[in-house]
Amino acid sequence: MHGPADQLEGMKDGALLVAGQAVSLRSLVADRLRLAIITGRFRPGQQLRERELCELTGVSRPSLREALRVLEAEGLISTMPHRGPVVAVLTPEEVDHLYALRGVLESFAARQFARLRRPEDVAALKATMKRLEDLRESGTPLELLEAGSAYYRAVASGSGNPYLAENLQALHNRIALIRFISLHERSRNRMTFAALRNMMKAIIAGDEALTERLWTEHLAAVGTRARGIVEAGYRLPGSTDASALPLV
Repeated sequence: MHGPADQLEGMKDGALLVAGQAVSLRSLVADRLRLAIITGRFRPGQQLRERELCELTGVSRPSLREALRVLEAEGLISTMPHRGPVVAVLTPEEVDHLYALRGVLESFAARQFARLRRPEDVAALKATMKRLEDLRESGTPLELLEAGSAYYRAVASGSGNPYLAENLQALHNRIALIRFISLHERSRNRMTFAALRNMMKAIIAGDEALTERLWTEHLAAVGTRARGIVEAGYRLPGSTDASALPLV
């Protein structure tokens, strides 16, 4: 099922094929479907038909159903009476809740990182920032999403708390489509890059209070933007074409 969402610079159908790859089949299928949801190939509210998914992925129904259960546990899909699995749709209020939680968890992770500053974690964070800088002008939204996610994972890992990192990863999966859509607006990306750079500097300097303040301000701003994207029907506010993701 195709529509305006196909204009997003994201995942193509051919990338969904899983058959013949030698890794955990459930994990691989879940990874491919997760990416398809994150990049808008399957849109919020869209019914996920098993027959179509089996054809796209090249796997059996039992393997597919195992993967769908993983995504349901993550909150990316839900099972509806008489419809089966559908891609989850966030309300503006749910977006507010998710970003409020992200603000608490991620600002705490960043502050802990600034306190610990383990050399290997600092090196990993610098590497993710360099990757973002390399992609700033020419990177696709999907490349930017992956690089930005690596930056946030580096911060979570730098906190030294694996449980915090695990919960932040689950939260990021829930909001990844919103982040992907926002990355289609290049002018705002420059402001985000500047914020990420300043937050990294505060962490490296070991300034815990500044780190927490910058992180809280950044997440408040992106949270407001995220709500606007959902209120606009999963599109950039004011956009009528390239970033449209009409609900079904």
